[in-house]
Amino acid sequence: MTQFSLFGAAVAEPSLDDLDGILLAGGHWVRSGPRARLSVVVADRWRADSLAAEFALRGIADDKGGGDEPAVSPAESGFAARTAFRAELLPHADRWTRGANLVPPAGLVLTPGGLRLWALAAGRPDDVGYLLATSPAGYARIGGGTPTAPDGPVHLAGGAQLSRLGLAAVSIAYRGGPGWRVTSAKRIRRLAELLGAAPDGAEAAWPAVR
Repeated sequence: MTQFSLFGAAVAEPSLDDLDGILLAGGHWVRSGPRARLSVVVADRWRADSLAAEFALRGIADDKGGGDEPAVSPAESGFAARTAFRAELLPHADRWTRGANLVPPAGLVLTPGGLRLWALAAGRPDDVGYLLATSPAGYARIGGGTPTAPDGPVHLAGGAQLSRLGLAAVSIAYRGGPGWRVTSAKRIRRLAELLGAAPDGAEAAWPAVR
């Protein structure tokens, strides 16, 4: 049985700062006057449902019922999960944007809750370790859109935050990338401790501790 960290997501108070993890996973902001909304497209329905539940914990769920768009909806490459438009989200959108570009804020500190949201949105085990995917927009692109070496600010910020959390990872551009792969039993055990328990139905996508 995994013993969760005293500093991990399982014991941390949910915070809007945790949303940084979704930005590392490919989320984006939409503004409407003095309000903003965060959305992300994920591969699986359980991921979208889990993120919608996390939004509800933070009081930003899109729970209008009869609104123009539901909190979870089909997307071209999976499912989209969205927050409501909220005034309290606008400062977070401002932190992450420079003009039309998504740029990690100076002094970014990813919380354990943010790491959990990143894993919910884009984490999965592979043959070598555990991969936390980053947005393809964080990569330079050439020709027909093939990703080159990862050098975009969002991608690099993800790697730096993993290192800060004691999860030094390998940058992956091809064969399952873009993203950061956490390897070694010791680091994967620490990752599992920080993430907390897998949501129902997500066990196969959660880091396995051996």
